[in-house]
Amino acid sequence: MKKKQSLKHYIQLIQLKVAANLRAEAARNYLSYLWWIFEPILHMLVYYFVFGMLLARGTENFSIFLLTGLIPWLWFVKTITNSMGSISQNKGLMMQVHIPKIVLPTIVICQDAVKQTVVVALLLLFLVLAGIEPSWSWSALPLLLITQILLIAACAYLVAAVVPFLPDLSFLISMGLQMLFFCSGIFFKVEDVILDKHLNLFYMNPMANLLKNYRNILLYNQWPDWQALIIIVVLSLVFIFVMSLVIRKFDHVYPRVVL
Repeated sequence: MKKKQSLKHYIQLIQLKVAANLRAEAARNYLSYLWWIFEPILHMLVYYFVFGMLLARGTENFSIFLLTGLIPWLWFVKTITNSMGSISQNKGLMMQVHIPKIVLPTIVICQDAVKQTVVVALLLLFLVLAGIEPSWSWSALPLLLITQILLIAACAYLVAAVVPFLPDLSFLISMGLQMLFFCSGIFFKVEDVILDKHLNLFYMNPMANLLKNYRNILLYNQWPDWQALIIIVVLSLVFIFVMSLVIRKFDHVYPRVVL
């Protein structure tokens, strides 16, 4: 009974903290919540100019193709980046009250997921206005979003658990994310660039796999690769479980480490 009450208490804490952080983030900017919309658009314009115009690497309907890759990618990279400091940046809170440290990256994950629901809704509206007709394959989108949330949580818990002990690792993680950006097929059609014999290796990158499935269901009226999604879900759940045990083991160590 006590565990149930504690769990309920922490869930309420996460909800309140997420709401407070979103309001604070909006209050810091003149455009408030509109930045959630403008950020992926500005990224798209930059990459459209470089790859679609200067380098002439764009495919047909390149802006749509680019946006359907950028929006999931930005969600992934922003949450991982924010999670790196989720424990160390809350040392004041940890000194005042005991809180399970896994709650801290969970707040970041939930906060960015809320923002992503708004952006995805606007993406669907943009696709319709651009002439893409909704199809039954769009019904697989919620499952794809859940898959990505689990993948993000697995990676977020990993970086949140490790970076407080090795702060310099954040630079390597940032470099790794940058490399992953160029290896995920965000601004190019994979089949036109990667040799067939290397495709299986390329799609071992889970984000490349997810981006392919986003485009399959939203642009090409195809069902996702269910086998690939199941593999990502299972591995993510296993990793979430393992990292939650690691964070729990070092729960009382983090306050001393981040001092």
